[in-house]
Order: sequence, then structure tokens, then C-alpha cells
Amino acid sequence: MVVPLIVPEPDHLKAIMINNDALKTKNPTVDLMLSAMNAVDMMISNDSSFIGASWETYTTSKEWLVADTLVGPGQGDGEKTIYVKFKNASQVSDAFSTTITLDTSPPIIGAMPIMINGGLLKTDTRQIVLTLNASGADWVELYNDVDIETITGGTTLPYQTTINWTLSEGNGIKTVYVVFIDDIGNRSSFFSGSIALIGQAASVPTIIIPHDGDTTVYPFIDVQGTGDPGATIQINITKESV
Repeated sequence: MVVPLIVPEPDHLKAIMINNDALKTKNPTVDLMLSAMNAVDMMISNDSSFIGASWETYTTSKEWLVADTLVGPGQGDGEKTIYVKFKNASQVSDAFSTTITLDTSPPIIGAMPIMINGGLLKTDTRQIVLTLNASGADWVELYNDVDIETITGGTTLPYQTTINWTLSEGNGIKTVYVVFIDDIGNRSSFFSGSIALIGQAASVPTIIIPHDGDTTVYPFIDVQGTGDPGATIQINITKESV
């Protein structure tokens, strides 16, 4: 006669938990928390029949793979059940199980992921309205005029279909980038929308002329500075006789 072990330990609520009892995971490798009084060995399986499983030394925590890592994103998704049973020198427990949903798929992107000011081509104010379109998104990351190959930072906001946003300073074509994120961190690709910002007052250019004291002995000088794209800069140089 098989006598069940006493499980779980008095300070645990369950014989097996996944990722601290999380409901979903985007990573097929999960953390198991195990609990069985007086257990010496345990057997874990993704199959209720424990086919191919073997006994191993009992431990209270273990990493476990719930799906084939060779399967592409989304193709192995769904509810996953993990089974465990315990034994000591004379007893083998009943099987215990728990479930978690594997979700490796990013939000589903709509036909027009991002639109600025309803699709207008230009604006005379930096304050704009973004219209976003994705299913299953809980968060968005927004960026102004960046190189997405080396992108860092970004502003994270709760997903909404319309979001007020501020363009970067200066006249010219402005591009806003967005990434859609679900509640467990699955991320979409970058999507972008552009609009021409016009009518902004040009910033006063700053000119820096490297020099040694107040004079130079060279016929050429390097001029460095900052200003809005397309701004006209006039430099007057007066040569004094020596």
C-alpha cells in the first residue's frame, strides 16, 4: 500500500509552485518551489504519466523547462502543467501539479500602429496627439528622433489609444517611435510616425572659435557651434596688421 507523504511543509501552502505562483510567463524556463515533509527524492514531469522522468534528490527549488526552446515565439504558447511526486525510504506520495500560461507573443499590431495628429503632414506646435493601435498591449515606450540601432531610454506610459506627446525642439521633420509591451514584458518591434514641425523661432546660434589668447598665427581657423538645421550663420573676420 502506498502511503502519501505529508505535504506541503507547514510554512508552505502548496507542494509545487511556479514562479512564486505567477499566472503567466514569457520565459519557457521557470523556477519551481517544492515542499514535502520528510521527502528524500522527487520526480518532476511535464506529463501526468511521468514517462521518461526519473527520481532525483529532493530540493525546495529547481529550474524547469516547460516547453521546447527550439519552438519559435508564440508557437509553444498555452497553458503548461508540471507534475511532481515525492518519496522517502518507504513512501511514495500522490502526484501534485500546478499550471502556468506560457506567453511569448508580443502584442498584435493594428493596420496603423501610430498616427500623429490624425495623419496631418505638418504642425506649428510641439504639442501633438498620438493615435496608437495594438491589441494585447499594456504599456508603450515612446522616443523622439532617435537612432533605433543604438536606442536607449525612452518614456514608458500605460497603453492608450490616444496619448498627448511633445515633439523635440526646432523646425523640421519629427519622427516619433513606439514599442508596444504586454503585461509580462513581451515587446513588439519599433513603429514610427512623422510630421513636419514649422513656425518655430530659431535658436540663437552659438559660435566657438578656438584660439590661443587673442591672436592666431595661422591663416586658417576652426569654427564650431550649434544652431537649428538650415539656419544661416554670418561670420565677419577682421584682420589686424601686426
